[in-house]
Amino acid sequence: MNDFFANNLGTILAGCVVLLIVGLVIGNMIRKKKKGEKIIDCGGQCSSCGGGCSSAKKSSSDKELKSKKGYIRTVLEIDGMMCGMCESHMNDCIRNNFDVKTVISSHKRGTTSILSKKPLDEEKVRSEVEKIGYKVTGITVEEV
Repeated sequence: MNDFFANNLGTILAGCVVLLIVGLVIGNMIRKKKKGEKIIDCGGQCSSCGGGCSSAKKSSSDKELKSKKGYIRTVLEIDGMMCGMCESHMNDCIRNNFDVKTVISSHKRGTTSILSKKPLDEEKVRSEVEKIGYKVTGITVEEV
């Protein structure tokens, strides 16, 4: 048994150091979260969230969505969005499957607002959204 520890002492110490560092980082993140501080501030420049996090500058606002004339505004009520990454996944899903001008998702409101020239196929919207793990609970369509 003593030979085991002697032969693997470096590995055991390295593992302990890694665990200590991970513990310190997680502890720091928890403290920042409790204080309401940003845990990581990428300035919206990272690629991990696709610009969907709160650090990213929004290219459009709901006000802009309402002011575009000659477009169809579709508002999806979405169940399951919990964070900025969820918003990014929803936006990517809509952009990749439909011809749209603008997409804005809000996990806080549980909505995705879409601006398009033509009405969207509601069944296809529901199907594509369900494929990424969310559920469409309502759809409102209006001309703007």
